[in-house]
Amino acid sequence: MIKLVSEPAIATKIMKMQQRVRWQAREIIERQIDQTCFILDDGRNGDREFSFLVIGDSGTGYQKKHHPQRQVAELMLPHHPQSRFMLHTGDVVYLVGSSEYYPHNFIAPYREFLVGGENHRQIPYNQMTFKLPIFPVPGNHDYYDIPLIFNLLSIITLPIRRLFRSTIDFDAASKT
Repeated sequence: MIKLVSEPAIATKIMKMQQRVRWQAREIIERQIDQTCFILDDGRNGDREFSFLVIGDSGTGYQKKHHPQRQVAELMLPHHPQSRFMLHTGDVVYLVGSSEYYPHNFIAPYREFLVGGENHRQIPYNQMTFKLPIFPVPGNHDYYDIPLIFNLLSIITLPIRRLFRSTIDFDAASKT
């Protein structure tokens, strides 16, 4: 079996996460940002009680005639107006946190949570604006390493995979 995704060792994962987490970085200290305090200035500071949405592993896309993430989004929608923020517990898109997976696996199913979501096909993955603050926690699929050859193969075959997505399931998962 060809392993398309390499699973880094725990020490490597910790090192990569330390590179991405900006704890007490010079820029943060200069701006006097307290990283131990979370203040949400949404005009409801007097409310002692509040609700928020939690979601994780939202990365999967279309699965043989149904879209599980769209179903999750539809269940969350009635709770959106009274929620103050959303916490994403990781694995925003599968198989990896690559830009090619965001439109189909996150932007389209969660379009009502995005400003301009009614035109979700025109929203670039790196310009999403949420109607509700969203706080993501990186998951393992958000920083997997793909060998260069498979990354190139993924880019080259993207048009074909998009063409046949409705009849062929191209989602892959690493087996350990």
